[in-house]
Amino acid sequence: MNEYFEQEFAAGAQKRRVWGGALLLAACVIWIALAYQLMAPFSDGDDSYANSRKCQSMLFYEGDDPTWAEATWDDCRAERRWPEMLGWLGLSVPLSVGGAVLYTSGSTSLRMREYMAEHRIAAAKAAADKD
Repeated sequence: MNEYFEQEFAAGAQKRRVWGGALLLAACVIWIALAYQLMAPFSDGDDSYANSRKCQSMLFYEGDDPTWAEATWDDCRAERRWPEMLGWLGLSVPLSVGGAVLYTSGSTSLRMREYMAEHRIAAAKAAADKD
């Protein structure tokens, strides 16, 4: 009966750890997509269109004013919308916090189970040596 509870405990801990890893992975995908949008140059639309503007990245731009901040570059600003990007960043925060909590909880539970198993083996060996 004790072995059944230990197996259920380990299965639950492993499940928490897997869910935590999945949530952390989802948050990382959002972070990578946002980093790409901030750092990569882009265009305001169809590249085959003759009047398509090439926009500099939002972080690494050349000159005094970034092209996306000039009044004439509304197309570039419309292509990379800050509120949308901040919304995705806001979504990644609970995903990363929840993932970290679940992963840490599962890993700690599994490690405690291993420690207790080692302790029981050492106690059984000491009891056998005493007899």
